[in-house]
Amino acid sequence: MQQSATRGAEVQFPVDNGTYNLLVTLTEKLQALETYRTYSKDVSGRELELYEQLIEEDTRHAEQVMEVLRERLGR
Repeated sequence: MQQSATRGAEVQFPVDNGTYNLLVTLTEKLQALETYRTYSKDVSGRELELYEQLIEEDTRHAEQVMEVLRERLGR
């Protein structure tokens, strides 16, 4: 567990910093995917192609983060 001193008292966190960072990264990727999907409904042509590409790339990235997170958690 990660520990941090705050005003002389030790505070224990339920996850270490590396796990937290992966969780936040995954959350950000998933939020971006939701945003891209929403925006893609309002566009066509080149703009739609851009959002489709972003969705494809961020989906792959989210899957990679999830894989590393699973490994870190031992699952």
